[in-house]
Amino acid sequence: CALPISDMDALASGLHQWRVKPAGTEGYRTAEVALGGVDTDEVSSKTMECKRYPGLFFIGEVLDVTGHLGGFNFQWAWSSAVAAAEYV
Repeated sequence: CALPISDMDALASGLHQWRVKPAGTEGYRTAEVALGGVDTDEVSSKTMECKRYPGLFFIGEVLDVTGHLGGFNFQWAWSSAVAAAEYV
C-alpha cells in the first residue's frame, strides 16, 4: 500500500516510541520459532533492505523464514543481522 510521507512519518514515530516490557519466558526448553512475517521477495537478499522503502531493514524472525529447528533460526537471525549491518 502507498502511504503519504506524513502518515509514514507518524507511523515511524509511533513505532519508535512504543515500549514493550516482556513479562518473562519459559526458557529455551520450550522455545520455538514464529511463522510468517515480511515476504522475502520484499527485501534485498544481500542487504536486508526493504525494496519499497529504502532505509528500512528487516532481519531475523520479522521475515518469513522458518528453519526446521531453533538453531537454524538463531543462525538466520545472526546472519541476516550481519548482512544488514555490513550494508549500513
